[in-house]
Amino acid sequence: FFCLRPGSSAVSRSPAVMSSLARAAACACAVALVLRPPALAQARLGDGINSTAAAGTFPKSFEDHLAKMEATIRLAALSPGGAARGVGYFKNASVQMAASVSGIDMKGHEYLATTTQYSDTCCSSCGSVDTAQLVQGTDYHVVASAQAMQNHFGMGECCWCGKSESSCGHESGTAPMGCTSCAKGRFIKKLPYGAPLQGGDELFSKEFNIVVADICPHKGNEAWCPEKVGQVNSFGSKNHFDWAQPPAGFDNFYFAFTPMPCAAEIVQRLGRRSQCNV
Repeated sequence: FFCLRPGSSAVSRSPAVMSSLARAAACACAVALVLRPPALAQARLGDGINSTAAAGTFPKSFEDHLAKMEATIRLAALSPGGAARGVGYFKNASVQMAASVSGIDMKGHEYLATTTQYSDTCCSSCGSVDTAQLVQGTDYHVVASAQAMQNHFGMGECCWCGKSESSCGHESGTAPMGCTSCAKGRFIKKLPYGAPLQGGDELFSKEFNIVVADICPHKGNEAWCPEKVGQVNSFGSKNHFDWAQPPAGFDNFYFAFTPMPCAAEIVQRLGRRSQCNV
């Protein structure tokens, strides 16, 4: 059985919240292990329901209930401080993980990233920005980029006002996406681990604008967010985005993107709201 979902603001991680999330995830996993029939569990890991039980063996209402329960479990495990943020979780999980991102169609974009989600914060690492207010009324989404993508810190160590290092780019494979950077991209209907695909077609048929207003530090997110330029995460990706408020239908889908100048309105808001040198 695979218990799993995402997040990571560098300055808004309460130890009490993280420990409660971890306890909730562990408890939910234990409950699910007791309730899930072995045949259905195998089918949901990608073996196909016909390999262990005939289709229709379980009532659809029961399967729907289990699917909702799995979604809740994944959300807890992948939330900031959750077990699925660390490398150990995936080493112990009976789930197939992607070894690399090679061969994935990037739909004409320059880079590919894995994705998770957290939630809006009042005081992000990119100059204490309120992430919800930054994009309110625009078509932009706030993301926290992996530490490797913004690993130059004017104050020395991670994580205040990170900028991309000069070694970021196509040669290293790590995209230059430091604080206040923007990009345009689209979700790819593929997960970095073996699990049923969710999300409607609308999510994959449009492009999304993103702005980096936070960081996904390596510490606490070791499975997802590389620390240094050129390093890969547990799924073979050199890039990762933690979405503050992702679009409807989101799951941990790959996101193909190209760095772009920010819209004038976003630039103005960053200038007013960020304490970084925009």
